[in-house]
Amino acid sequence: MFRKILKVACLIPLALALWQCGASHPKAPGPYASTVRLAFTPKSQAAMAQYKDNIAIVAYYYGDPVPQHKEPLDAAGRLILGEERHGWTANARRAPLDGAVDPALLPQIRGPVQMLVTAYSVQPVGASDDIIHCKSWIGTVKEAQERSPLVACEMEDNDTDSADDIVAADEASSQ
Repeated sequence: MFRKILKVACLIPLALALWQCGASHPKAPGPYASTVRLAFTPKSQAAMAQYKDNIAIVAYYYGDPVPQHKEPLDAAGRLILGEERHGWTANARRAPLDGAVDPALLPQIRGPVQMLVTAYSVQPVGASDDIIHCKSWIGTVKEAQERSPLVACEMEDNDTDSADDIVAADEASSQ
């Protein structure tokens, strides 16, 4: 009996702390949130499982600057609005993106918010490096919200299938 009371007494502060920090209340998606779809060739999926790799997804948000912009530009002449990185297990097929755009920078761009989404494998220490190559997706946030971008991955070497073929088949199926 005393153990049950002690267990409950210990769990109540934890539950209150989680509730207070919002862990039990998922954040509503922001105006630039979207979801990325992941696809792998059979060989790349097998290699990811063999090496116990995970996948990292990186999204960069940017725009074309207005002439009177104040923030520095990247090497391509774009104004970076935000960036986010997320790690997922290798069996993930959909990954939500928060849309990490700094709204204070929006007046400094003209046109829509652009995004580049890429992925790469994350190997445990001591594993072979660069065994997976993923194709990046580039488009507008609006396009990403209308149809989730597909990032396809293949083996860096000796893959009989192609990430380009996966992307082409996906594009053909959407028309």
